[in-house]
Amino acid sequence: MGAKTDTKKKIIQKARKLFAERGFSGATTAEIARRVGVSEAALYKHFKSKKEIFLACITPSVHVKLDENKEPDVQDIIQARMDLVRNNLDSFNILFRESPYHPELAKMFLDQVYAQDQNMKQLMSKVSDGNLTTAQSLLYEIAITSAIWAILNFEKIQEQVTSEPSEKMTFGNVAEEIAGFVLNGVSGKQEINNG
Repeated sequence: MGAKTDTKKKIIQKARKLFAERGFSGATTAEIARRVGVSEAALYKHFKSKKEIFLACITPSVHVKLDENKEPDVQDIIQARMDLVRNNLDSFNILFRESPYHPELAKMFLDQVYAQDQNMKQLMSKVSDGNLTTAQSLLYEIAITSAIWAILNFEKIQEQVTSEPSEKMTFGNVAEEIAGFVLNGVSGKQEINNG
């Protein structure tokens, strides 16, 4: 079990990087095998096809759990989603870039991220007083996740192209900013209740 499982994990890890860099059509099984240090035939001992390898790369490798002993606030939930995206950035890069060409990725997002994250569902219910439809809740969650993904990729690109710290755009506490946006909208102004 050990060596076979380790090889399969290594195939997924190396393939995830390659698919994130080049996309599905730009990545080859020959290149995956080369990066893993095995033959192409060895890949097919673990996976039936390039597509099966590709789909295995979308599954988040790190799930983030919140403290079960306290009720999370909006910022905690957003921070957990940020950590999930940050720890699985290559998977989310593949998901967002390849979804138009591989519709089954949307279902995987629903099954693996949306359906399993009860905290985000509770947040959507809380901020809308339960007035969101399932579709609206999903759109909010995709928007939040997409914003986090875009910010994290922007930070990554800045690190690669900007050598001077003074030239880098900082976002402060991103989780706090997004939480404020979710709670208070674009204006960011909180309404004061004078009741």
